[in-house]
Amino acid sequence: MVPRPPVARIRRWRIAFAVMIPVVILDQVTKAWAVTSLDDRSIDLAPSLSLRLTYNSGFSFGTGSTLGPVVGVAVTVIIVFIVMRLAREHHPRRVFLMAAILGGAVGNLIDRLFRTDGGWPLTGEVVDFVDVSWYAVFNVADAVLVCAVIVFIVTEILDQPGQTTHA
Repeated sequence: MVPRPPVARIRRWRIAFAVMIPVVILDQVTKAWAVTSLDDRSIDLAPSLSLRLTYNSGFSFGTGSTLGPVVGVAVTVIIVFIVMRLAREHHPRRVFLMAAILGGAVGNLIDRLFRTDGGWPLTGEVVDFVDVSWYAVFNVADAVLVCAVIVFIVTEILDQPGQTTHA
């Protein structure tokens, strides 16, 4: 694989915002739609796939429902870490993938901050609405974040210099 040239600082942030902002907007728009349109119904799309409104105060698969504020603080720390790492990143693929991860994390953090019913900050529930009955209920932010993390890990493993594969 041919190494790519480093990404200049201004271009790095342009790429990051060009990826992150649409993810956050799409996530929040689809969540707003779900809250207004799926409040009293679900929509079957295919076998084992429907749109059904749920709220998640915990983390993956609805676990840790009493740990919402802890999850909110952890997500905030992770966001700060990604922004700091992104500020030093020069590889275009990593910039793109970190921005996608950041967009997903910010999308869900917005819910934790603003869907609190007047409660304490970071106690809000994340809106989930894509129900894959055999797997989980998730949202756009979750989907982008998980896909970006998987692609990031796989490409980092495949890009290790000096590694040879043995058949």
